[in-house]
Amino acid sequence: MVEHPVTTTPTRMAGEELQRSAEPEESCAPAPAPAEFPGNGVREVASVDPAEERVEVPRSPERILALGAGAVDVACALGLQDLVVGTSGLPRDADVFLPAPLVGLPDLAITGDSGVDDAATAARELRPDLIVVADVVDPDPAVARALSEIAPTVVYDPDPLRWTDATEAIADAYGRPSAGGDLLLDVIDRARSTADATTPSDTWVSLVSVTDADGIVVQQPDTLGSLMLEAVGAGRPPAQRTRDGQRIEPAPQSPPVGDELDGDVIFAVVGGDDGSEQSAREAFATDRWTELDAVGARRMFVVDRAVWEGAGPVAARAVLDDIRGSINGIAPDG
Repeated sequence: MVEHPVTTTPTRMAGEELQRSAEPEESCAPAPAPAEFPGNGVREVASVDPAEERVEVPRSPERILALGAGAVDVACALGLQDLVVGTSGLPRDADVFLPAPLVGLPDLAITGDSGVDDAATAARELRPDLIVVADVVDPDPAVARALSEIAPTVVYDPDPLRWTDATEAIADAYGRPSAGGDLLLDVIDRARSTADATTPSDTWVSLVSVTDADGIVVQQPDTLGSLMLEAVGAGRPPAQRTRDGQRIEPAPQSPPVGDELDGDVIFAVVGGDDGSEQSAREAFATDRWTELDAVGARRMFVVDRAVWEGAGPVAARAVLDDIRGSINGIAPDG
């Protein structure tokens, strides 16, 4: 996870002093979690594919086609990165928290309007013995059917609000359900440790998103970063309070205090397209931004969209590391 600290001159971002909460090369488990169903043969697992709710998968898959950011993240967390033969759905900046060999695998670019023939041809060339695919928006049922003719295909729900359920389902498909549960317990332990070490409940934490289309806006509540702030019990400005990934409207008797973007500390989510850094520079030069108290106090940190809008335990751990390392800090003067 790469953070780009913002200088006290808010017309530029400090590119010389990059803070790293975690090295991509160290994100994946160094050794694979042991197969919990060793041997040949198959076993049944659940799938959200309406046409096939139970799928027979290899007891211990050896060539995994991970089609979805969550599927890739869980494989990495379980140490199965060397078993993954292809991916799809990774954010463009995934290399800020995932190792280059994993990010550099063939990308099938499976989307809701993917061509059936193209998807099937690309998948067949990789010779998987298991395919795990995210249930994309407006999916073409024919794509899943074509993939299932190549190898057992498990479909999972990629909704960020249910990322823990997805983690369990994906780990089960990989033949490591208990290890998947351990991943989630580890995230819970890290969240508790982060809360104990940083007392975020005493801080108003503002979480904003910077894009070329929208400028600077309050980050959506149904994103991993927002959910992790909930998990550590972080205080939020009145206009940004959330519960279970849903925005809570301020009470009528509690009028807004100051700018809805401001807080004791601000995490600004940047990235996702070619012009994101330039867009951020321009947004950070506006009068509205420079007049925020947190900006004047140098308590604003730029964080990566690929991580804070991630979809699995590796991204969740990186978000928690960011919170722990920055929430009580001062941005370096670049």
